[in-house]
Amino acid sequence: MPAVCRRVAVEIPVEFPGAFRAPRLCCVQSQGMSQGGKSQKRNTHATGDSRVLEQQKPRVTCEERPPQAAARGRRPRRLPLAAEGGGTYCGAMDATAAHAFAIPPVSVHRPTTAVEDIVTLAAGVWLLTGTYVDGWAHNNLRDLETFFTPWHAILYSGFAACAVWIAALTWRRHAPGARWTEAIPAGYGAAAAGVLLFLVSGAADFAWHSVFGIEQGLKALFSPSHLGLATGGFLILSAPFSSAWHSPQRSWPRLMPAIVSAMLSGMVAAFILQEFAVFARHGLIQTYSGAGGAQPAVTIPTSSSIMVSLASFFVSTAVLFVPVLLLSLRWRLHGAVPAAMALLPSVSLQIMVALRDAWLVPVALVGAVLVGVVWAVARPTPDRHARLMTAIGLSPVVFWAPYFAGVALHDGALSFSPEIWGGTLAWTGLEMLALAALTLQLRATAGTSAVSPAR
Repeated sequence: MPAVCRRVAVEIPVEFPGAFRAPRLCCVQSQGMSQGGKSQKRNTHATGDSRVLEQQKPRVTCEERPPQAAARGRRPRRLPLAAEGGGTYCGAMDATAAHAFAIPPVSVHRPTTAVEDIVTLAAGVWLLTGTYVDGWAHNNLRDLETFFTPWHAILYSGFAACAVWIAALTWRRHAPGARWTEAIPAGYGAAAAGVLLFLVSGAADFAWHSVFGIEQGLKALFSPSHLGLATGGFLILSAPFSSAWHSPQRSWPRLMPAIVSAMLSGMVAAFILQEFAVFARHGLIQTYSGAGGAQPAVTIPTSSSIMVSLASFFVSTAVLFVPVLLLSLRWRLHGAVPAAMALLPSVSLQIMVALRDAWLVPVALVGAVLVGVVWAVARPTPDRHARLMTAIGLSPVVFWAPYFAGVALHDGALSFSPEIWGGTLAWTGLEMLALAALTLQLRATAGTSAVSPAR
């Protein structure tokens, strides 16, 4: 017996996690009717009744309606239920089923926009400037006897700007009833922990200075409170890079905050490890002898000085080029990117020590240009491992080679023999080759596919 259909529309509210208003699913049920006019029993969705059709199941289709869709007159998106033959969608549906068919966001943690990442970087540069100014004071000023100094004001006001901004990002994403940890932007979880660590370390630094006084020179780099401050700053400044890591398909303009973030994070590591910084001084690879006010002469180094020098090159290589390696594992980099990431931290360290060896700045520039040439020629991409390992392995070699040449020209000779300085260059290249091979192997083991380069 032919049947006619009666359409019954039922709107079922569905709650979504996240910081946006919940859309609604409008479910339209087509109910079979006998020709004689007797209605069959139907399932009532609003009350959750267990009554079912005796002869024919209802056909149900659902449409997703955002709260603004009705007011703007936009056509809602149709969402099918269980498909049967011929493209007919049917099945009984209650509120629980409707919630199951709702489409949640990809992640509870909403990503940041380019503007938000830029603001994070601006506050981070403020914080990093205070860090290097404070380092300049510890390196060049004597008799520091108080915690309340102009450079500490720059440092802690920069931290306050970072803390307030990250708190504002979290506040804007928080939905009533949701956990605050879910409102932290994607990739900013470590930065939020960094804010807490920096706050605790700042209070500990005040107590430390009150008890033990103001540290000078090398002692400042071993202070536990300073190590906590450096770690907190590192986590804060790495937030845009971590955010970009969660969404690798980005255009070059959108990728720039991640690149700057990686470089600034490396500069925090370079600061706290400044005693191992190659471009902070040229005496690292030189040994001098002289007496009675005579001009010091370059002499043969001791075994201990050679080992200290090699360790310094190892540390400086990791600080400068590990951020480059991490970026290149995710995106294709223009040659200017690794060049800038090697140059700017080296120049900043020389400025922090009041340009004691100002002639090292052009030497660093030459090395950075050579790094850019290597990347322009090799053209590494995340999915071309041989080219990637070639570029990252040659980068420290061509960057440090002008340093040895510059020192030799400045002093007229090198303490290191060709075997020592040549071996040092080879060791830094092998260091980055080993790190690249390890990270590529870990990525392959984890089953992570290569990501398309940004355009």
